[in-house]
Amino acid sequence: MRRNLIGSLLGLAVLGVLACEEQTPTSLDDDLLPPEPITLELHIPWEDFASKLEVIGGYGSPSELGSGVLANSFAGTLDARTVLRFGAYPTSVSVRDTLGTTRPDSSLTFIGGRLVAYLDTLASTNAGPVLLSLGALQQEWDASTVTWTTAVDTINDLRTWAEEGAGPVAPLGTVEWDPAMGDSVWFELDSVEIAAWADTSDASRGARIDLLTEGARIQIATAVLRLNTRPSLNPDSTFFLVAPREEISFVYNPFPEPPPEGIRVGGAPAWRTVLDVRMPSQLTGPPELCAVVSCPVTLHATELNYAAIVFKSRRTEEAFQPTDTVSIDVRPVLSRGALPKAPLGRSLVGIAGRLIDPELFGDEDGQDVEVPITVFAQALLLGADDAAFEPPQTLALLSLFEPVSIAFASFHGPGGENAPFLKLVVTIGRSVELP
Repeated sequence: MRRNLIGSLLGLAVLGVLACEEQTPTSLDDDLLPPEPITLELHIPWEDFASKLEVIGGYGSPSELGSGVLANSFAGTLDARTVLRFGAYPTSVSVRDTLGTTRPDSSLTFIGGRLVAYLDTLASTNAGPVLLSLGALQQEWDASTVTWTTAVDTINDLRTWAEEGAGPVAPLGTVEWDPAMGDSVWFELDSVEIAAWADTSDASRGARIDLLTEGARIQIATAVLRLNTRPSLNPDSTFFLVAPREEISFVYNPFPEPPPEGIRVGGAPAWRTVLDVRMPSQLTGPPELCAVVSCPVTLHATELNYAAIVFKSRRTEEAFQPTDTVSIDVRPVLSRGALPKAPLGRSLVGIAGRLIDPELFGDEDGQDVEVPITVFAQALLLGADDAAFEPPQTLALLSLFEPVSIAFASFHGPGGENAPFLKLVVTIGRSVELP
């Protein structure tokens, strides 16, 4: 009897196991698991995601760069000159007198000096020697508003140069710069010339540096005024003091016109490109997607892994082609109606920006440049939040710093085979049919 009872219990256990194998969805039977989701890369053409493209200029001033630019018929078109002025001269110096005692001496005689310009060899285009000239400005000018034709352009005060190109000037000398010999040049100055720049209340004081050699574009990193000083306590000795650069800017001609079509970023003053973006709420392709899900399929924010606008680089006007790495930023425009001074949201590409080799805007134009906008795109798919706040729909493409260089980056605009497109990487669950 005991043997029969054990046999019956074993039989019931076997039947239970078989029943579990047939009915439990957590079994190892692959046919009972939902199919794996499908991940695809989608390319959305310009017409289906973007509109209202606009290029806006005028952000910042060349004086904010803290450097200068020189050009003489560069690329057959560009002329540029650097204007600068120096701060107050030192008023005293510690001097050892004839008895060997070190004392402060405030009775100084400036017997001459030199203007030293430091040149950026990487940002300059010349490979050989070039000739530079120095002149003293002759009329009042404002560093933050100076242009090729305008000396002052402040509130209720507009004054043009007597001669276009920040002129006229009183010639102070010429010097040759060979980049193979170093990154600096200097102009010797006599006591009369040094004395003319000593009065800090004189708004006309300042210098203009020109490039006399045609066909080059040169960048001046900075400049200083070194003063040869004779102290009264020890008139037989000479001290070398420094007057710091107070202001520096540059003027250039011609000023580039906004592109009738296409995209521009950077320059001095800087350019921005703005556009409106819309995200596809439903997908009707590609065929490999519709083969495993029922199209059209709704696209949710959680299914979007990555989003980027892919631009095609375009050869920039030769006079304004970048010579160094270009850093592009992209930010949401928080109030499109407030353009061109609309507030911007946080960067979508990080603190370093999207770094682009300068060759892509020259000999290697036509290359893909991806600018990620994933967070922005996901917000558009989510729509209004609980407080009924609608996410911004406008993006601004701009230089990481404004301005950062006289050069700017160019991209192809809508229309044609080089039009920008929206790149999406999505993961969507496959359709599941119940038995």
